[in-house]
Amino acid sequence: MSLISEISDRGAVVAWSPVRGHADVIALGSKEKGGAGFDDYGGELELYDVHLTYAAGSKAPSLLSSVKTTTRFGSIAWGSTGHDGGILAGGMMDGTVNLWSSRTLLNGGAGDAAAMLASEKRHEGVVSALKFNPHEDSRHFLASGGGTGHVLILDIENPSLPNVYSPSSEPSSQNATITQTAWNSQVHHILASSSASGTVVVWDLRQKKPWCEIRCESASGVTDLAWNPTQGLHMMTAGENGGLKLWDLRASTTMPLTTLEGHPGGVLSLDWCPHDDTLLLSCGKDNRTLLWDLYSLQPIAEIPNEESAGLVSSSNPNDFYGGGLVSSQQKRYHVQWSPIRRGVVSTCSFDRKVQVHSVVGLATKCGRPPKWMSPSSGVSCGFGGVVVAINSSQKYLMIDNIIEHPELVQVSEQLESEFSPSDCISYCRTMAERAANEYESHVWSFMQIMFETNAREELLSYLGFDPDKIHQAAMEFSEDGSGGDGEPTPAMSREAENAVKDALLVGNFEAAVECCFRSGNLADALVLASCGGADLWAKTQAEYFAREAKKRPFLSLVSAVIHNQLTDLVSLSDPMKWKETLAVLSTYGKSEEFPMLCAALGDRLEEVGDMANASLCYMCALNLGQTAKYWKRTLHDANASFGGTDLISLHEFIEKVTVFTQAMDSNNELDDETANLFAAYSSALANQGLLVAAAKYLKGNTKECNELRDRIYRSRMGQFCPDLIASPPEFPYDYVNVGVARDLYGVTVKQNGADVVQHQDQVIEPQPVNVVQQQQPQQQQTAQQEQSRVQQQQQQYQRPTTPSLPPGWVALQDPSSGMTYYANQDTGESSWDPPQPVAPKPETVLTSSHENANTSQPSANGTASAGVLKTQKVANKYGDGFVTSASNPRLAEQYGNIGTRLENSDSHLFCGWRFSRQMY
Repeated sequence: MSLISEISDRGAVVAWSPVRGHADVIALGSKEKGGAGFDDYGGELELYDVHLTYAAGSKAPSLLSSVKTTTRFGSIAWGSTGHDGGILAGGMMDGTVNLWSSRTLLNGGAGDAAAMLASEKRHEGVVSALKFNPHEDSRHFLASGGGTGHVLILDIENPSLPNVYSPSSEPSSQNATITQTAWNSQVHHILASSSASGTVVVWDLRQKKPWCEIRCESASGVTDLAWNPTQGLHMMTAGENGGLKLWDLRASTTMPLTTLEGHPGGVLSLDWCPHDDTLLLSCGKDNRTLLWDLYSLQPIAEIPNEESAGLVSSSNPNDFYGGGLVSSQQKRYHVQWSPIRRGVVSTCSFDRKVQVHSVVGLATKCGRPPKWMSPSSGVSCGFGGVVVAINSSQKYLMIDNIIEHPELVQVSEQLESEFSPSDCISYCRTMAERAANEYESHVWSFMQIMFETNAREELLSYLGFDPDKIHQAAMEFSEDGSGGDGEPTPAMSREAENAVKDALLVGNFEAAVECCFRSGNLADALVLASCGGADLWAKTQAEYFAREAKKRPFLSLVSAVIHNQLTDLVSLSDPMKWKETLAVLSTYGKSEEFPMLCAALGDRLEEVGDMANASLCYMCALNLGQTAKYWKRTLHDANASFGGTDLISLHEFIEKVTVFTQAMDSNNELDDETANLFAAYSSALANQGLLVAAAKYLKGNTKECNELRDRIYRSRMGQFCPDLIASPPEFPYDYVNVGVARDLYGVTVKQNGADVVQHQDQVIEPQPVNVVQQQQPQQQQTAQQEQSRVQQQQQQYQRPTTPSLPPGWVALQDPSSGMTYYANQDTGESSWDPPQPVAPKPETVLTSSHENANTSQPSANGTASAGVLKTQKVANKYGDGFVTSASNPRLAEQYGNIGTRLENSDSHLFCGWRFSRQMY
């Protein structure tokens, strides 16, 4: 608790501003003047800004405006009707009700003429109670109560000409000062008024008659009353010489549900928290201001007077002298919650102080956060892009699918609608036309070629080597334009001719070929070698290529083709002319060697750093791992540039790999890195609600893939995934036998008070957990072995004879060793040795509060009876201090043992007393 602000030397009544734009403003109407004397010098209306948004005490309250009045205030109210700032109503000591424009006062206008809206004098004596109707459609109604017991309703829809009428055509039975008026929190035409005669009348303005009359106090008055902010039939009243009484008008109007005993001398004021109906604030003659928790029916905190916090008040709350004078002067006579600022209250005391406090910290002492700290709405995100939203103002929840990345959904749906494994060629052609850059166009064109029946011919054409065009160009070629035969072969000398002829005459072709080489007639050497056998032919070819390769580069190609040395051709090829090399491989490479040769060409390009064109060669080799290497690098760069996962780039990667795998052997599996990328893509699709599409891209067997596959299978869309239905996925988690401490001799149930019920000889055997999952044979075998091991371990230890344990002790089994140990549930103490039994305690009984105050109570037949109740476990809203026979299921559900009866008893319980059935 902290004191936020204080206004000294002000004996006043207080009203908080109901307008959110001025939530820190309070209105003070002076009740009495300082100094000596009995003369009435009039009163004053003041508006202060208490600056709640500043640190406590850092800024003093500032006076915004003030208005002098001819008489003092008996009551004050601030309504949010009529103007932007609402209307201020003051109940004066002479029976007048004055109305002021709050907007004028907040804007600094002073003087009665500037701010005054109307003045009505209808009461005789002081106007002791004022209250505006809080309902939206009835905020123009103002209820007032006077010193003569009359209640009037002012209709101020036209503030300058208010209409005044009585709530009933019958004369009121409250022939005493009206201490408070309160509009019902749920029904706009229900009004309650309390009086100094000890009664509360509930008025029905629609029927224009009293709805009921509650006789709260027999020998004293009712000082204050308040309706439950959320329950329209619950009311709290404050007794001048009694306590706080809670009433449920459905159950009884003569006997309260319970009485809160916290102010021995009586209660002066109370206010029910508008933001949490379990919190109540009260102040009494005992100089205490208490914050109540209506769940436990106990005060949880006190707001002390700082000056008197260390003083000891008189034991008699009515003793104003003899040591109690100071504390009596500091008593608070009014408490009020701020209608807008949560956890903020104002208090007025007899020592002429108006204080503003924060009770946020005190409100948590009940063991739970106040309701204003609970979120008024909540959102929970589930699997598959499902979002569940709740709102405290609505009685239903909303379930929706949220699409976080619509662009991903668009491209994914486009892929699902356009791609068909049976027509990959058309899809690749379309994607090549849509390609954003040259490389992407090459990728999709190469993929299209992979699905063609004459793939090699199509590859040659795409690389720019059309056989028909090349043939035509060769036939039309002429270096000098005349179509001649070209450069003539040099003439052979006479000596060379004779040598060749002589060698041929004796059949020595090798010597003839050598003579031709030496004379420079290479063509003649090749012709002669063709007649000299295979060895001579091979030797002559080698010599020919060695001599002419440098002059004619194409001969190295001819040599590689003739000698089946395409691997050497690739390793020595020019990387800048990779298309020519790929064309040679496509033309002359054998089917079984073609993938290997393309992969070698890709390696050659990687060595020089040409990763993009290397990936195209790997595509021809149908090598997904090497092909995707460059695609992954591109994806990584896109993610780095994006600052996260670029889902569109990830989609393009998945799209290319998916189409590429259609041309591969179906038995090939993705590597872990690629499988994880597929899992990430599937997860992204699942987060957008595309669960069926996400299931298609779970290609690998990594942990991420298996977990996501299992989640999709068990989701609401799992039935629409044919692959998962045909082959249900394995459960992705391991089953682990977790050892727990077991209660060997029984279950000890802790009851209220000191009662502990022990169920002896009730041995709980460990039972195997049946998990409804599809386990693999290995997992089932492991689980069976583990279960058998646990059973054998338990059989090793002989179960001792059941000991008689003291209350609160239980026998447990250590999961690691199987030995028995003993633990106290109340103190937390544990021991290996059995605790010594103690003598049984007498049965704990509770005596009602009424029984403590009186030794007898007259019953219906004139006899006295006392109720002794066993300890009952009562889960209710307002505590377990009452039992009533007014049967009402909803009331019993909310308040616990309302409308219940004791077992084996023919009598009902009512307020802690037992009466015979003849009463009802």
